[in-house]
Amino acid sequence: MNCSGQVENSLELALVSHAETEHQHLHLRPLHDKATLIAFASLAAWSWFVYSFGASLGILREEQGTSPMIGGLHGTALAVGGILGALATPRLNQQFGRGLVMRISTAGVVVGILIFTIPGVTVVGTLVGAFIACFFGNPIVVCVNSFIVTHQGPASAPALTESTALAALMGVLAPVFLGISIASVLGWRAGSWAAVIAFVFIEIWRGRNLAVFGAPGEVRTRKESGALPRLTYWALTANMCYIGAEFCMSLWGVDLLREQVGLSAAGAAAGLGALTAGIFVGRAFGAGITRAVPAERLLKLSAVIGIVAFMIMWLATSAPVMLAAFFVTGVGVSLQWPLGMARILRSAGGRTDRAAGAALAFGTAAIGGAPFVLGAMAERMPIHQAFLIVPVLLAASLGIVIFRPVPEAAAESATPAQAPAVSS
Repeated sequence: MNCSGQVENSLELALVSHAETEHQHLHLRPLHDKATLIAFASLAAWSWFVYSFGASLGILREEQGTSPMIGGLHGTALAVGGILGALATPRLNQQFGRGLVMRISTAGVVVGILIFTIPGVTVVGTLVGAFIACFFGNPIVVCVNSFIVTHQGPASAPALTESTALAALMGVLAPVFLGISIASVLGWRAGSWAAVIAFVFIEIWRGRNLAVFGAPGEVRTRKESGALPRLTYWALTANMCYIGAEFCMSLWGVDLLREQVGLSAAGAAAGLGALTAGIFVGRAFGAGITRAVPAERLLKLSAVIGIVAFMIMWLATSAPVMLAAFFVTGVGVSLQWPLGMARILRSAGGRTDRAAGAALAFGTAAIGGAPFVLGAMAERMPIHQAFLIVPVLLAASLGIVIFRPVPEAAAESATPAQAPAVSS
């Protein structure tokens, strides 16, 4: 009887604990204070430039009279600069503090954009501008993600979802603004200059209180805290697979739409907006869902919906069905990046800035690598068949999430000695 009573008491305590955990999870709401809104705005301004940059490369190539291969080097310059900048950020944050690093990085991005958009500049100049812009741009993203996690604590997943929803909205608005600028006397450079103006206003808004974003000495070095946990590398790999899949769709989706359903170049370019719009809608509504559904469960569901919707799109034979499926694919995969980033930082056990830097480096490498592999495959087979790399990457990401889960307790259990635990 004693044993039975103890078992019943244990079960009751477990149920109460589970109920309390669920109750707490259901009421996690991000704090929208000034510092958080500035962080959101910084990420949005950088995203605006990235989307404007991609949309303007074709026009820049025509203006400079270069081949597609030479024009494509701008993406390579952006990727190399981004990887180096992301890897350098944790050490810079340790020495100078996130607040000062964000301010210096903003200035660096502005300089890079201005070099990139100098009228009549040579290819070498635009390549240098792209490199500088992303070398300083990725540290902004690392600092924003690290700040959100440390500042928002248990509400970091919905906060990251909100910040990336705003970034996705820039992906919808920036190309539209660019199109309007091209049709006016402003020209394509106005799309990038809008980001410069935004960054200037953000720094004025930030003011002198830089310490709120992170002061010097707050980042634990590798010597103090040890290497990143093995679980973090699994989480990094899962996110890398997703990012590779998303950018395969973003960079080659126009070609797929033209080949599969015969859309014109203009129609296919506009149709690709269905994917970006789906990502924005998914993140906009997903911020609320992340407060009601455990992150790991939602991440798996997001991947499954994305895979199913993509296969419907891949099998479609009419443009309306294909575009609708493209939109649903965007909605399905929309939460992969914010929830994936949250689980990377959650698994790092206090090594937040180092994990955020690694996440950007891994992600930037995926952006450069996966679309290149798809392009190489497309030289040997129809692009429709080459596109099967997308569900393979999404399935790989899903498999890692299933077999290498990152529970909410991971932040506490993985915390190294002398390093503060990161609430998640």
